[in-house]
Amino acid sequence: MPQPVGRYVYWSQRLVTEVIDDNGVRLDPRIKPALNLGLAGNGVSLAGRDQENTTFDIAEKLKKKLRKSIITDFSTLASGKLVQGSGHAEVAEFQTWGYPQHRLQQRTAVIHTQAVTREGRVDLCLFGSLKNLRGFAVPEEDSVGGWTSSAAPMIEEFIALRGAEVSTRTGREFPFDEEQLAVEILKVALSQGIYTDPADHLGRPETRAYTLLGFDATEYVALVYRDVVLTPGRWDFRVEPELEGVRRILIGAPLWMRTTRQDSIRRYFGENRVVIPRALGASRTPAIAPSQGTPPDHSHVLFRPSQDGEPTQN
Repeated sequence: MPQPVGRYVYWSQRLVTEVIDDNGVRLDPRIKPALNLGLAGNGVSLAGRDQENTTFDIAEKLKKKLRKSIITDFSTLASGKLVQGSGHAEVAEFQTWGYPQHRLQQRTAVIHTQAVTREGRVDLCLFGSLKNLRGFAVPEEDSVGGWTSSAAPMIEEFIALRGAEVSTRTGREFPFDEEQLAVEILKVALSQGIYTDPADHLGRPETRAYTLLGFDATEYVALVYRDVVLTPGRWDFRVEPELEGVRRILIGAPLWMRTTRQDSIRRYFGENRVVIPRALGASRTPAIAPSQGTPPDHSHVLFRPSQDGEPTQN
């Protein structure tokens, strides 16, 4: 039976190169037989070499070189580590607003996928440049508007700093602890772009504004900035069924996402957008309140001003 043809839907050359350089991975070019012809030629020579490794070569060699460092069991906490997995992925354009001190320098994709462990559901929220989507011309604007997060400036700065402590100004404006921020990021990945009753959009990403595509990722490798474990009993997601059951939220950036199920790719933008009729008099963007939780433990806030009022070191 013929083997399925693979495709890299997302590939971050910048991040792949960083991981290669930072970990001393050598990608030796493959030896290619060269046929010598003519008076001086006497057969096949192994002197010739490929000009460069293919994308597939790089991915496979990187996984082999770092096989002891890449987490494949999502029961293991993964902050600051590489993870490898598979699962259905949904891609949207992250909507920013405001002027945080540290900003993303390009249009940014937010990619959501899930894993399940014995402890419960694990959600991955991965951010990277839209330019790294291979073979998709994403329009500048969506024909349908929808909800954007009130925490977007905080999220943008957090991602721009790769999960490091945010600036004094942003921290004062958004005094979230780690769990609160992780939940807000997951809400962006699952609900950004809704414009009617949230229940109308549940399980229908093609109806939400700013969604781009969905596909079965038969393999992905990502760098995790933060692995956030939600405190049992703290969160009440009864009014947000899409978040019900989540145990951990991983936030980071994908190196690559590959599929061998190209028939699973669904485009949501442009003429493929499905618009839900709005009820007469309904607001354009429904309000989504912060998720209900107990007050934060301020020993774990992402930013806490120093007592003398001076900004802390970023």
